Amino acid sequence: MEDFKDEAQNQEWTWIPYDSDLLQITGRTNYEKGDFVILSWSSSAVTIGFVGTALETKIWTDIYVYLDVFVDGEDDPSSVIEYVQSGDDPAMVRVVSGLSYGPHVVTLYKKTESNLGDWYFYGLRVLGQAQKDLLPKAKKKKIEFVGNSITCGSGVLIPDLSLDNGFIYESSFYGYAGQTARILNAEPHIICSSGHGFYVNIDGSKMDLLPVVYNKTGTRSLSAIAWDHDKWHPDLVVINLGTNDIASGQSDSAHFVNAAVNFIRNIRSYHAKAKIVLLDGPMLTGKNKVKCRRYLDAVKKVLKNQGEKNLYRFSLEPRGDSPEGLVAHPNKEQAAEDAKKLSAWIRSEFGWE
Repeated sequence: MEDFKDEAQNQEWTWIPYDSDLLQITGRTNYEKGDFVILSWSSSAVTIGFVGTALETKIWTDIYVYLDVFVDGEDDPSSVIEYVQSGDDPAMVRVVSGLSYGPHVVTLYKKTESNLGDWYFYGLRVLGQAQKDLLPKAKKKKIEFVGNSITCGSGVLIPDLSLDNGFIYESSFYGYAGQTARILNAEPHIICSSGHGFYVNIDGSKMDLLPVVYNKTGTRSLSAIAWDHDKWHPDLVVINLGTNDIASGQSDSAHFVNAAVNFIRNIRSYHAKAKIVLLDGPMLTGKNKVKCRRYLDAVKKVLKNQGEKNLYRFSLEPRGDSPEGLVAHPNKEQAAEDAKKLSAWIRSEFGWE
């Protein structure tokens, strides 16, 4: 016991750079811009195992970055790092402190989407020593979620619908995608962009459509480069798109179907063995729901006739009507219901344990 106390008293700060094999990084990575790695998409994460009492990180962002902090296997984040761009230089930010001396595992998890800002990760400073053997084992299953604000978890944590949908209320961890991945014990890549669609965005524009940004490491002009899909092959790709195309009021069946068919062909060219699920989300109601489902069914039929054998359809039921045909984004509890239904179907359909 005396030796243990002495070790605690003799701790020193140790620097762990962004490219160290003492770190476990998940999500699309961009190492090409400098002495850091850029993590842009939702659910990107950095995990470290160490023996010590405190941890800091050196980061920068071009707009905002919101990071959930998980300590020693927590089911929910114990804290959130809110970092706003404040100049050109990175900052050292406290992650955890005052831990009991001993082994710890800490994960930083990007809760917000690429549109809201990139996470420039330079490294971590540990009060103690990092240990590679403390890192968790890589998950056997991999799921790539592609979608709009529902997939991003936009507004999922908002406590009162009368409030503005501030960025702090977005959470890829508590959205249906993050919750589905946890239920199935799968590693997620969440490629999502609020307000965007297959061929038209909710505002009628056609910039940064999902089929375009899908091939990049992010959506930000400072960071987006071509992503090498061979670096990460999912077992399952879940696509939740169509809500914004339909809600834009400019939906056209031929354009919708052609864009979706071409997008899925593109995904299939990268991931030959993946199961692909076309999902319609819980926000469209009435005639819009019927229209979206009809279009997605047509996409599946076209591709099936072309020989596609691993394309599936699943629907998340809406929870009510509004004059515009849209309901509010799912909250945390509603997203949990959607995740349970989707994961149960995946287990049944594909034999996942």
